[in-house]
Amino acid sequence: MTQFDPDNKKHKIFECITGSRLYGTHTEISDYDFFGVAIPPQEVLLDPFMNFEQKDKGFKDKDKTIYALAQFFKLCADNNPNIIEMLFVPEQNVVHMDNRWQQIIDNRHLFVSKKARYSFSGYAISQLHAIKRRRAWFVDPPKNKPLRSDYGLTDSPVISGEGVDALAKVGKEYLKKEFQDEITREIEYRTAKKKWDNYIMWKKNRNPARKELENAHGYDTKHAYHLFRLVEEGRQLLLTGEIKFPLRNAQSLLAIKNGLYSYEALIEEAKKIDLRFDEWYEESTIQHSANRKALTELYFRVIME
Repeated sequence: MTQFDPDNKKHKIFECITGSRLYGTHTEISDYDFFGVAIPPQEVLLDPFMNFEQKDKGFKDKDKTIYALAQFFKLCADNNPNIIEMLFVPEQNVVHMDNRWQQIIDNRHLFVSKKARYSFSGYAISQLHAIKRRRAWFVDPPKNKPLRSDYGLTDSPVISGEGVDALAKVGKEYLKKEFQDEITREIEYRTAKKKWDNYIMWKKNRNPARKELENAHGYDTKHAYHLFRLVEEGRQLLLTGEIKFPLRNAQSLLAIKNGLYSYEALIEEAKKIDLRFDEWYEESTIQHSANRKALTELYFRVIME
């Protein structure tokens, strides 16, 4: 199989420092996060077994992710918040770029669209869901690992694996009646087991500094910080067609990360998110969807170089 190193400058067309050092919310001890884009060589592009989309491991001690140009284009055209912001990285955060990346920057307006209303608000709401879920773990943690016997189940399920997941979606009425009750209990057990596994994973992998903030304020303030960061980025993109870094509300975001809001006040503020995005969507004058025809032409111009 063809060996391909996306971090090689022969293939890499862009790399930048991202994360808190892009947003303007870093401190002296903040980590460095890196983002890059590479163009795989022809033998990789044509190899059906490579299917290279991104790499986020194996960069020594660096926290770095490098995307294939095609994957970057797809996610950016969808106005993925973590990807489209890379089109607006200021010069001081750029580690490496060449004229091919400059062509993309010169045409970044082709990516930006009102779809940002849904992608940014969706990502923001996902942060809120994580806050609520972890708040529940923090306030009322699960007591014991669920056992199959707790649900009247044996160690040999009637239907296992993907079969149970499929039945949970399509309905138990397709089973014989004598199996329906057992499948209900099987689904209940699997749901409880998944919640338990997520809780244990959370406890095991909690960052010490993040744990300290959570203990002090009763919820995950870093998720709150990202929630309001996404709201600000989405607002800028919808109303101006671009995002300016460092973010204008960087100090407020740091205060939120350090526990500015009580949990109750945070939930009240979060209730306003959809209404705000609706207003910005109506006010926005950017295109309704990415110009995929022009982007396809741009993609081929860049890779042909």
